[in-house]
Amino acid sequence: MENGGNFEFLNHLKKRQSELERINHPMIRYEDSFRYLYVFGLGVMALGNMKAMMELQDYFDEILDKLCISKKNKEQVITDINNYFDFRLTECIDKLKEKEVQYCFILDLYKMYQLTLWSQDYCEKILDYYQQIFRFSDIERKFFEGFSDCSSKKDVDRATEMYNAFRKKGYEIRYSILTYFFPEFILEEEYGDIVVKAGKTFVIDKPVTVNGDIEVERGGSLLMSGGILKIYGRIKVNGGRIRLYNTRVRVLKNDYEYFMQIDNAAIVQISDSFIDCGQFSGFMKQTSGRLILTDTIVSNAAVSRSVSFYGRSAVITRCRFINCDCGAVSLYNRARVEIKNCEFIKCIAEYGAALYSESIGNVECEDCVFDKCNAKYLGAALYFKYQKFGQYIKNCICRECNPNENQIFNVYDDDFEIQRIEKRGTADDIRYINQV
Repeated sequence: MENGGNFEFLNHLKKRQSELERINHPMIRYEDSFRYLYVFGLGVMALGNMKAMMELQDYFDEILDKLCISKKNKEQVITDINNYFDFRLTECIDKLKEKEVQYCFILDLYKMYQLTLWSQDYCEKILDYYQQIFRFSDIERKFFEGFSDCSSKKDVDRATEMYNAFRKKGYEIRYSILTYFFPEFILEEEYGDIVVKAGKTFVIDKPVTVNGDIEVERGGSLLMSGGILKIYGRIKVNGGRIRLYNTRVRVLKNDYEYFMQIDNAAIVQISDSFIDCGQFSGFMKQTSGRLILTDTIVSNAAVSRSVSFYGRSAVITRCRFINCDCGAVSLYNRARVEIKNCEFIKCIAEYGAALYSESIGNVECEDCVFDKCNAKYLGAALYFKYQKFGQYIKNCICRECNPNENQIFNVYDDDFEIQRIEKRGTADDIRYINQV
């Protein structure tokens, strides 16, 4: 990698952070073909009638932009409505099978309907048509009509009453979908200790405060998606399932070594999230299975390593570890691990401030930055306990890491070379490059 254009993943991380902080359309992560058929379905209302087109064209264009529909496909929507309407509509209905997708789609239609004056009769018929196709119950119809009306009037109290009544009747809708269409709709929940039993799923998709621990028993599931969790305690998983996506977690108190203790798990997936351990504990200890940790920032870990992994295999990509007072990542047993495009900032430990490995499995570290990491003894950035084939680093930079003379410890001498690179008139950075 050339200096100045190095480590493009850092720009990617910044971009991902800005994306997380920006409110995106709930369907943005679906594949292109799905998003095209989704907007085609909306286009039936926005473009299917001359009066509707005059009133809704601008807002419909905003939806297209938020869903990243190409200019070519924007033009194709009009072509398909005029020439291949029945065929495309059949495809659209076939794609919109999931209840969550249908809910979002109807709210998009209601959002457009709220903007109409001359074309209300036409838009009402389109709304009714789709709800018949989706086989919405009277309860669902009443909720979406009422919630959309609350959104237009900014009536948070009534919207909250309707949402709670909707859930009590056995229906669920993702909180992030509701807040996309009604940003002022803020609903916070508070719990004591939570125990997720076998066959049950506990979902955190809104601002939640937990005054205690969350325990997931064998057969139970904890799903955090788009939520904000403030917790006075820890998460303990024993044989259950856990998934974090687009979640912000702040630990306000924890008396254990780790915020998350995960045992007997097959796979743990954490992505697009922010974890602040509050200097109370390490982030997570996983003793089995597979870990996939991507596009996530972990900060202010203390007491123990930020991540201690004893499982079978792990992939850690495009992550940042910041202010880890007892080191960032540690690996044990036979763990096979890939760490790519990550940044480690101000990590401290006795050995291997960013990465400490006792694993006898293959460990690959590639395209990473170690910034101001310090070890008391050896391995300011990386420390491998065993000097063995299969553990290597490639295209990594150490910046102001101490002790300077052994920033990377116990890698075969012929596995990499060290280059000092000039940056802004200094020679502070050391780059480790695999030889061919």
